Amino acid sequence: MTPEQIAKISEIFRDPKPESVTKKINRLDREEKEELAKACYELTGKVVNSLLEPTIKETAQKIFQSIGRMFFKHLPYINAKLRNDRVLWQEKLDTLREVFIFANTSDFDLLTIAEYIEEIELKADEPFLAQFEEVKGVYFVKDAVKVFEHNSKEGTIIRNGIFGDGPCMTEEIESSVTAIPTNDCDGLFIPRKKFVELVRSVPGLQEKVFQDVVEGARLSSVRAEEQRRLIQEIMDNIGQGSFSIDKAGEIGENYTKIAAEYLGVESLAGVPFADLAFRKDRKVLRNYYRALHMLFSGNQFDNVMVMDLLPKEITINKHIIKLHYTFLQEGGHVVSVFVRMEDLTLERELAKKEQEEKNILDKMQQNIGGFMDMLNDAQNSFKLMDEFAELYWDKQEQPPAEYVRDVLRTLHGSKGLSGQFELQKLKKVIHTLEDWFLKIDNDGISEHYDEFMDHFQLLEQELQFAMSFKENLGEGIIKVLDGVSFTKEEFAELAQASKNKDLKAVTALILSRNNVSANRIINNWKKDTDRLAEQLGKIVDFQIDIQEGLTVLKEMAKTLNVSLGHLYRNCVDHGVESPEKRKAAGKDETGRIFVKIYKENDVLKLIIGDDGAGLDEEKIVQIARKKPNLDQTLIDDYIAKAEHWRILFLAGFSSAENVTDVSGRGVGMDAVMNTLNQMNGSIVMETSLGKGSVFKIDIPLELN
Repeated sequence: MTPEQIAKISEIFRDPKPESVTKKINRLDREEKEELAKACYELTGKVVNSLLEPTIKETAQKIFQSIGRMFFKHLPYINAKLRNDRVLWQEKLDTLREVFIFANTSDFDLLTIAEYIEEIELKADEPFLAQFEEVKGVYFVKDAVKVFEHNSKEGTIIRNGIFGDGPCMTEEIESSVTAIPTNDCDGLFIPRKKFVELVRSVPGLQEKVFQDVVEGARLSSVRAEEQRRLIQEIMDNIGQGSFSIDKAGEIGENYTKIAAEYLGVESLAGVPFADLAFRKDRKVLRNYYRALHMLFSGNQFDNVMVMDLLPKEITINKHIIKLHYTFLQEGGHVVSVFVRMEDLTLERELAKKEQEEKNILDKMQQNIGGFMDMLNDAQNSFKLMDEFAELYWDKQEQPPAEYVRDVLRTLHGSKGLSGQFELQKLKKVIHTLEDWFLKIDNDGISEHYDEFMDHFQLLEQELQFAMSFKENLGEGIIKVLDGVSFTKEEFAELAQASKNKDLKAVTALILSRNNVSANRIINNWKKDTDRLAEQLGKIVDFQIDIQEGLTVLKEMAKTLNVSLGHLYRNCVDHGVESPEKRKAAGKDETGRIFVKIYKENDVLKLIIGDDGAGLDEEKIVQIARKKPNLDQTLIDDYIAKAEHWRILFLAGFSSAENVTDVSGRGVGMDAVMNTLNQMNGSIVMETSLGKGSVFKIDIPLELN
């Protein structure tokens, strides 16, 4: 472990609070995180080793090494050679460290390289590279070597370092030079195939090898045109997007096809990189040109400062690209900047998908019963779509308006539940199906016939994805949640009550297993309210008051959870104002949404309200008059009775100016009324302009 790594670890853990450590680690790029993880692992091993008794130290060390192999794959003791002779391998690593391209390579990566490196003896009178002969790999020589070019009898150049990397990286078979050591010496050799693989996979090697090959070509008598061809071949062989930038910030003649594909331009030569990547971001643009000025000014520059100014990552043409920079110098001055592009898109997508799945699992584990209800609801929506396909879509027949309205109610409820469990893709496809049914209701099925099957297949796909999370639950749990179960004792009691024809006892026993806390009615309401408020830029305090010990039928709780969800969403979307409007009205910036549930004389009472804007009755009437599909006679009746609020519950009415995934379809409030009618329930709305609205609901509990 290097002093720099120890300093880095100390800085990160200076404030040991998890949020502080996480924040600092998130600032690191992937390579820095990997290097830090390995350094911490090494440090942990040393600390643990120092604390153990000698008798168990050896066993612990073996365990630690095994764990290390699982995590990093390249730990010491990776093979028999290393286990048998640690000193030999350490010497090999020290030797590799003296080669400049490996100077900053981690021990883990050096061990990988060392596995393929051979130590060889070189003779003063024997060439290890010969012009027009096959280049079998790359040589690393510390001592002086004479390089003969174009059949020259005298060494054109005397140097040490790397030899053969140019042909390997450009896929040339034969050597263009002859290389002979000035004295007998030792060297290192790595086969060409392995060298190319390592250059592509080991962080930082690409830039160093590229710079070495380009510098070698510049010092030789290779013409400029040939140098450009050589550089292009290296870049193509690296197999990644890469290009060079000149002092004007323009891309040079050397760039890879992959880079052109990433940047979306067929010919990159002469195109300003900034125009393609970050022209609209003034800060990034300013820092980029400041960095170029520092690099090409001919003066000494602070390498760290320049790297801080250059953009590390760009998003372009749906690709997330990480940028790596190498400064090509001549006579101590930068003449070009080599940029390597690393596509992080797939990696980020996988990380995003992993996080999304984790969120779903977390929500499911917090409310397993609710999750099962949501799956059942989604399955019902799928069955309904299957039924619709058979009854109407296959025959290209227009479904009745009332049938469409029933479909919309079902889909709307299913969408709300799927959103509660972070199943955003399922929610989105249901949202799309809602749009489709509204279209065919307005335009006819023939106008949008071809679109349905794509939506239907996507619904099936997302439903299967949602169902896959059931695998995380045991079968026993699922059985309990999907139906009523009894212990042996409870079943015996039930059998005896049935035998005695004690209907009251039988009913009580069944209901005791099929009743749930009234809290199930508002499952996930608070979380959903917080999410909607954040989405709409509002601040909401969700307050709950539920009678202690109150229970309701499981099926009732499930139904009310879905249907009444439209009411609290209405409070967030249309009731509570934005912080700015509330402040201007002399209110607290935080809006209040409240829910109260209690039982009175075998009637379940629910109160859902807010302290928001209240109902603008004139505006509601104006909107309703503009909707010819609404029953205007019924609206006249509501107005005459001063019950303007009832207009909100008419099928197809919506006060939203735009259709969103929150509101705008005229389905939600209609679904509430439909559910309450089925339960023989009632609803009344009390509202005051500028002060808020309250929904009061009564539902008879005949069997509770």
